[in-house]
Amino acid sequence: MLYESMQSPARRKTLRLIITGAVASFTTTRFGWPAAADLPHLSDANPSAASLGYTENSSNVDSHKFPQHRADQRCANCKFFQDTGSTYAPCQLYPGNAVNANGWCAGYAAK
Repeated sequence: MLYESMQSPARRKTLRLIITGAVASFTTTRFGWPAAADLPHLSDANPSAASLGYTENSSNVDSHKFPQHRADQRCANCKFFQDTGSTYAPCQLYPGNAVNANGWCAGYAAK
């Protein structure tokens, strides 16, 4: 029964987000973030970014594809964003990359 319930795409996506967040949290706690300036900027060419619909500008999100998006949602006010005071900063969902503070992805979770 549990196996069957985990087969839905929404549940698999949620499970993937939880696992990614846990791994990122462990990695950052154990090893710390590199300086944000040293991280490459995340692009939609990144498979993780593409799967979560990452965009550099929250106002450009396709509302038909991502109906859960609201205008006030941005990386800067997401709990996974590691604010460094600059435009680009690390995100727990995309280890090793810096995301735009004005960006958005389907992994958004309010602080």
